Amino acid sequence: MPIVTISRGTLSGGEALANCLKEKLGIPAIAEEVIKEAATLYGISEAEISRQLKEGPKVWERLLGEKRRIYLIALQSAMAEHATKGDFIYHGVAGHFLLQGVPNVLKVRLVAPLNQRIKSVMERKKLSEGAAREYIEKIDEERKQWTKFFYQVDWADPSLYDMVINLENLSLDTACGMILYTLNQPEFKETEEKRRAIANFALACQVKAKVALNERTRGIELEVEAEDGKVRIQGKLYTTVGIFATGLRQSEAEVAAIAKSIPGVREVEVKLRELSVPVE
Repeated sequence: MPIVTISRGTLSGGEALANCLKEKLGIPAIAEEVIKEAATLYGISEAEISRQLKEGPKVWERLLGEKRRIYLIALQSAMAEHATKGDFIYHGVAGHFLLQGVPNVLKVRLVAPLNQRIKSVMERKKLSEGAAREYIEKIDEERKQWTKFFYQVDWADPSLYDMVINLENLSLDTACGMILYTLNQPEFKETEEKRRAIANFALACQVKAKVALNERTRGIELEVEAEDGKVRIQGKLYTTVGIFATGLRQSEAEVAAIAKSIPGVREVEVKLRELSVPVE
């Protein structure tokens, strides 16, 4: 049984669909919970992670998006850890991006008519029709800018998903049934190879998060691969030209030491590229 991620606009039925699948499959449905797990795992503010994920990037963050990048790395690691423990349905922010490249993930995009969404917002938020429309447009635009900022894609692009379901002429029960049928197809059969790939992904995410959150190595842009305990790390080290530059070899040694301290890591290879930033 695979993991299911549900992407949707504000009040488009994502939570209801997740609960339907949860009841039929007997696996957990999660959203905000993973933010709490990330905060607990890495000792960072749950409220701050939540705020950073829900708000669109400000002008200065487009230039200096380091904090949000770190929170995303922590969130991805928490999601990966969840994946090693068993299947689940995720209907929070950016699940299909956070588990990119992980096998046995069914990525669903749920679309609902705007008038239906407006009605839901009016009832839940006690807003006028105009205010409800503005609320939806604001949240949708923030999510669109958020995904474009970090992943350089349009979150509504259908090619990002395995299934796109339009609820205009379909009920949630029908949508749920379509997903259940798909999950039973050979493409989503669990194998030992897929389980190993998930474990490797989780280990790579943990290494990346530990390095990104460490004061000595924060700011290094990393790509991490793991295979059965062997970890390969490549990245960019931005240094100032002057007396405060820390040095490439020292940074590589610090990254390696952090990686080796993580349970499950047997071998580490680190290769950083130094890029100098002039100080005026």
